[in-house]
Amino acid sequence: MEFFKGVEVPDVFVGIIGITIVISVVFSNLPFRLYIGAAVAVLFGASVVPVEGEKAYMMLYNLLKYLARYRVFQKAPDKKGVPRVTDITPFTGIDGPFIEYNGEYYGVAVSIPDVEFKFYTLQRQNQMIDQVFGSVLRTISGTETGALVKIDRPVLYDTYIETEKRKIGELEEAFVNGLLNEDELTTRVGIIYDRMEQIQYINEREKVYVPFHYMLFFHKDKEMLMSQAENMVRTMNSDDMECHILSEKELAVFLKYNYTLNFDEREARSLTKDQYMDWILPKEIRFTSRTVQYDDLITHNFRVTDYPTIVGNAWGSSLFNRPGTRVVMKMKMVDRYKGIRQIDRAIDELREQANSTGKTSRLMELQTHVDTLAEVLAMLQSDNETLLDVNVFLTAYDYELSWQMGLPENERRKASASTLSLKKQIKRALSEESFRSTDNYVQQFEAYASSQISGYDVYRKVSRGIHSSSVAAAFPFVNKSLSDPNGVCIGNSGGKPVFIDFFVRNKDRVNSNMVVIGKSGSGKSYATKTILSNLAADNSKIFILDPENEYFGLAQNLHGKIIDVGSATQGRLNPFHIISSLSDEEESEEESVNTSFSTHLQFLEEFYRQILPGIEADALEYLNNITMRMYEAKGIDNETDLSELAPEDYPIFDDLYDKILNDYQLATGEYSKENLRVLLNYISKFATGGRNALLWNGPASVSTNENFIVFNFQSLLANKNNTIANAQMLLVLKWLDNEIIKNRDYNIRYGAQRKVIVVIDEAHVFIDSKFPIALDFMYQLAKRIRKYNGMQIIITQNIADFVGTEELARKSTAIINACQYSFIFPLSPNDMHDLCKLYEKAGAINESEQEEIVNNGRGRAFVVTSPSSRTGINITASQDMERLFTV
Repeated sequence: MEFFKGVEVPDVFVGIIGITIVISVVFSNLPFRLYIGAAVAVLFGASVVPVEGEKAYMMLYNLLKYLARYRVFQKAPDKKGVPRVTDITPFTGIDGPFIEYNGEYYGVAVSIPDVEFKFYTLQRQNQMIDQVFGSVLRTISGTETGALVKIDRPVLYDTYIETEKRKIGELEEAFVNGLLNEDELTTRVGIIYDRMEQIQYINEREKVYVPFHYMLFFHKDKEMLMSQAENMVRTMNSDDMECHILSEKELAVFLKYNYTLNFDEREARSLTKDQYMDWILPKEIRFTSRTVQYDDLITHNFRVTDYPTIVGNAWGSSLFNRPGTRVVMKMKMVDRYKGIRQIDRAIDELREQANSTGKTSRLMELQTHVDTLAEVLAMLQSDNETLLDVNVFLTAYDYELSWQMGLPENERRKASASTLSLKKQIKRALSEESFRSTDNYVQQFEAYASSQISGYDVYRKVSRGIHSSSVAAAFPFVNKSLSDPNGVCIGNSGGKPVFIDFFVRNKDRVNSNMVVIGKSGSGKSYATKTILSNLAADNSKIFILDPENEYFGLAQNLHGKIIDVGSATQGRLNPFHIISSLSDEEESEEESVNTSFSTHLQFLEEFYRQILPGIEADALEYLNNITMRMYEAKGIDNETDLSELAPEDYPIFDDLYDKILNDYQLATGEYSKENLRVLLNYISKFATGGRNALLWNGPASVSTNENFIVFNFQSLLANKNNTIANAQMLLVLKWLDNEIIKNRDYNIRYGAQRKVIVVIDEAHVFIDSKFPIALDFMYQLAKRIRKYNGMQIIITQNIADFVGTEELARKSTAIINACQYSFIFPLSPNDMHDLCKLYEKAGAINESEQEEIVNNGRGRAFVVTSPSSRTGINITASQDMERLFTV
């Protein structure tokens, strides 16, 4: 209780004692009594002056306590009279999921995963805080203690190395089965060995330390504790936060990380129950007036004494997730009626202070506190809230000082003079975020005891009363990064490697399709080449529609094949060659085969519309009829076993031209002759002697035994003939249907999981608002390819072409909805409207996400893996992989 600003009850007692002594001295018979009285008055006056947030008389008291205590504790004392580390260790063992505290009480720990909190809408954030984490905190009873703990731990990548070894085996099997040649195998195995080397490096040498969060409950009733922990797991898991209760070796690892980071947690795998404590505890704990030292590691211990007046969601993320620290927030529920009385008194005291101050700034500060407390009071009185006594302890690991202490004296002084002390850095950072703190001068023992994993808190009486919603709003679990177990590393997020398995299937990820969007120079091509190089090494067959010759170098280095679709020099696509079509999911394979002929006739009608712009409906109907009779003349109909036919058995444009010419010569009616004359003029362009004859007039001769195929559209598009280019794209996509089916047949035959991937680069080039059939094909392929262990990747820089008309926007939105993954690279603000329109029905893009996209640098993508899972990734590749990108 404050009588007025800065003067509390203990200060008054000290003052009374001081005055009493001064009066006694002044009225005594002592020589120089006036001087002695004045000295005593000065001494007691100085004792109530705050020093680093604490009154001097308390510092003197704490100093005396510090001097009276043991300051060195050893696990196995080498001298008689040296106390043991176990004497100051609160926990005494581990029993299943329980931490034991000498039989007095027990603790359970629940791990809490991170989420991409910043990309959540405000409504979703509030729901996670109030209804999920807040509901967990409100279950803490008055007889138990809760603790929210953050420790730094290295991420272990052992399983990824084992996965890479398995992938090499899959490549070798494909080689034995004749699907890879020796050059292809060598290159792909080289990529995997490069990946393994990188993983091994971060797994053993440059470890990646990230925050791990835990919620602990302490109580003497084991059954109650387990019920509490299980309730938390259910509550958090219901909102996609997969928590789990630690047990045995997991607990041992967790407890050891509270003393040091310098160990290999794999050691715990071989421990027996009776070895846990010896393994967990340091050999020595040494206390000084300002530090606690665990073996050779010096730590600084802070206690947060005041908090920002106004905080937002996830206000604890910066406090908890500071690298090189351990943070413990201890909390104890306050009895509701006691809490109401406390708040009432606090409001009265603040109003008294407001009445006595003349400073406007101080008045505004006090009024803010009053309003906040009044709001809390209203919530407590309505039974919708609980009050928690909270203390936050931060332990900073000072590796620099620990290293310096091992140097000779002269080098130590030189090194310390050139660096800003960690303690000052921490205090400055906390101050900038409006946290006040104390470094616990001569109270390191109290700080150590309170920050331990236990239900004990020396500072409980000076803890801050905070309502559970505000405590929940600390929500420090905000640094999620993708780490799929069988994934490949494509970059990093927040300094942590990102592993994505594009072919994983779960309730959130139902296909492998991807869209890549970004302005020119944003890093789309680099990212796509990184992803494709990794997928090629994962035993995938890849086909790329490339309008700008972007993938020539990668194809060469992966020993693939480049097919110039502007000529037939590397193989021809015959539009009349019937390709087995991919079936819809509801169709059986038998139905798919039986409908291949009729499906191809439907395709040809659309193909004719594309290559014969402006054709009249009657002329098109004549053409469809002649086409069917042309197939009949070749002995091909619905009953034909297409698998028995060779490319030469199918008709070509010469056959179609001859059939039209024959009908024209036999026609008697003027109307029929006119339609046939129009058809002759159209089709003559593609028959022998026509300007497009070399492109399609002949049996299909494209071969793709290689596993990285680039269909190069550059020369075709250079002629500015989008009609022919789009038609050729349709033929390529139609032809790829058969390649996808062949891949499925291989997987069935060998029990394999070989992937097939179709990439459409600069997809906007192929979009024609008059004939949006290209979009239809992209959508149909995206919808169907997923059941064939396949993936479609659509890349574009021009979003406006995707939403140019209402019809295009509708079809484009359908494609986006069929894509599980979106990689969105930097866009100009003008493009954001079109992007938001495109994603209206695919989870939408909120304001914070829009800001992220616009402000991202080159090579950084905003990545969507599901409507509720979004993150930012810096796409990176190793130098060896980058060399594959160019010739």
